[in-house]
Amino acid sequence: MKKKYTHYLRRFFALALGLVIAGLSAGCGSGLADAVKDTVSEAVEVISELKKESDEKALSSEEKEAAKTAEPTEAPKEETKPVDKPAMLTPEENTESSASLLAAAPVWEGGPSTHGRLSVEHGVLKDEKGIEFQLRGMSTHGIGWFPSYINAGAMESIRNAGGNVFRVAMYTQADSGYLYDPERNMRLVRIAIENARAMDMYVIVDWHILDDGDPTAHLSEAITFFDAVASRYRDDPAILYELCNEPNNVDWKPIKRYAEAVSPVIRQYSPGAVLILGTPDYSSRLSAPMNEPAAIENLMYSFHFYAGEHPNFDALRSAVDAGLPVMVSEWGIGRTGSGGPALDEGKAFLDYLHEKNLSWCAWSLCNKDEVYSVLRPDCDKLARWTEDDLTDVGKLIFSAMK
Repeated sequence: MKKKYTHYLRRFFALALGLVIAGLSAGCGSGLADAVKDTVSEAVEVISELKKESDEKALSSEEKEAAKTAEPTEAPKEETKPVDKPAMLTPEENTESSASLLAAAPVWEGGPSTHGRLSVEHGVLKDEKGIEFQLRGMSTHGIGWFPSYINAGAMESIRNAGGNVFRVAMYTQADSGYLYDPERNMRLVRIAIENARAMDMYVIVDWHILDDGDPTAHLSEAITFFDAVASRYRDDPAILYELCNEPNNVDWKPIKRYAEAVSPVIRQYSPGAVLILGTPDYSSRLSAPMNEPAAIENLMYSFHFYAGEHPNFDALRSAVDAGLPVMVSEWGIGRTGSGGPALDEGKAFLDYLHEKNLSWCAWSLCNKDEVYSVLRPDCDKLARWTEDDLTDVGKLIFSAMK
């Protein structure tokens, strides 16, 4: 408590005590009346002082607010943050806004507040009005390694480029994954979800298996994780759930059993949420679900593709032609035989995705020194990127979100 208010309280206590003492001293009659009169007069004087100060304070506040409204404010200076920012981010650290050259580009078509809950109908993703809808956006790298890019400013930069979805890749068995530190990873997932929702973007919560290629290997942990997320964000139209990232060295039947075990956990809280299920051979073989689809509503099958590393995407063409609901939840641009990024192959793949209105997330939003990254290794900005901050891969991907 400030000293001046402590001073006034002390005076009131003294006045009250004076009133009692005056009464006892006067005994009765006019002596008591005079004592009370003197004490009350002083109390009124103190109250008047307090009221005067309160009025002056209110007036000062109103004047400041009026001045703030009347005079233009100077834009805050851009702050450059280091890449090795602590992994455990606070909400305050995740509210930076973005304003960059990328912000001048897009015609943004809106997010959950405009399109509402998504659904799958006849193999096609649709919004709540029944209109075909395409998700376009970025995937994080592993959030345990690159947590700095789940801030709200980064998501706003993606939205400013025309994106409407943010995929949160939470590794499971890696050294910084969920199995090693569930509490930290859950906290990072929640930060990413909150920031995506604040930016009016859809968000994909990805149980990112890789080395642990059989999704049933950690079924109980997956159930615990999805129960925690879905119960906290129950019936939230912004959230899609990717049940497993890239199953490998396992056939279709265990993957299907896994989905049938995990999906009811999510459905009890979000009956209409869109679910995404990985497919065999690192989510590249779609023939299995084409021949034996899972009996799960609002389910899409994931297809992953890396230009320059995979010879073609014929499996995707066949599945789409057959009416299988497919989402390209992860794709990227690798290297050509000569060593440069496979930009032409990546552009051809993007053209097909847009022709068929297929939803996609590109790998990956980070500055890791590898060909797939959209940010240059020497870029230490966490948001508000300009074209100079992007790799050639990043320039192609950001332009494709428009």
